[in-house]
Amino acid sequence: PRLVLCDYDALDTLPEAVFREGCAEVIKYGVLFDPALFAHLLERGTDFDRDHVIPRCVECKRDVVNADEFDRGARQLLNLGHTVGHGIEKASGFSISHGAAVGAGMAIAARAAASIGVCGTDCAGQIEKILQKFGLPTGTEFAPEELLEGMLSDKKRSGSYVNLILPERIGRCRIQTTPVEQLLSFLKAGL
Repeated sequence: PRLVLCDYDALDTLPEAVFREGCAEVIKYGVLFDPALFAHLLERGTDFDRDHVIPRCVECKRDVVNADEFDRGARQLLNLGHTVGHGIEKASGFSISHGAAVGAGMAIAARAAASIGVCGTDCAGQIEKILQKFGLPTGTEFAPEELLEGMLSDKKRSGSYVNLILPERIGRCRIQTTPVEQLLSFLKAGL
C-alpha cells in the first residue's frame, strides 16, 4: 500500500473486551519483532501510547509483507498464535473470538517452545504475563485432540507438515516446519 490510514478514535467506540482481544495482534508484533514495543505494552497495558504503538505495528507488518509478498517465507511469522488459535476457534464452534484464541495460541506455542528448548521459560513466562495484563487467555479448556482437527485445516499446512511459529526470545521468532504426526505432542507440551 502507498498509504495506511488509522482512525484511532474508532478504537474508543469498541466494547472493552473487543479492544482487548484486538490487542492480541498488537502484542504479537512485540513478540515477533520489537522487544521495546513489548516492554512498553507490558508496562502500560491497554493504556499504551497509541501514537507510537499503532504506527510501529503498521511498520512491522509493512516490512514483513514487502519482504515476502507471496507469503512463502518470513511473512508466515505473522501467524504466531494463529495455528493453535484456529484450533481453539474451531473446537469452540467459533464462540471464542479470534483475538482471544490467538492470545491463548501464543501462550501455548511459547510453553511448547520452552519445553523443547527453542526458548527459555522466562520468554514463555513474559508472554503469559503480558497476555494476562491485557485480560487475554493463556490456555484453553479443550483437549489436544480437539484442537488438532482445527490445526490440520490451517492454511499454512503443506501436505504432511505445518509451519509453527515459535518464539526464540522476545523480538525473535522462527518458523518450525513440523510433521503433522508431531502436532499432538506439541500441543500436550504447551497445554
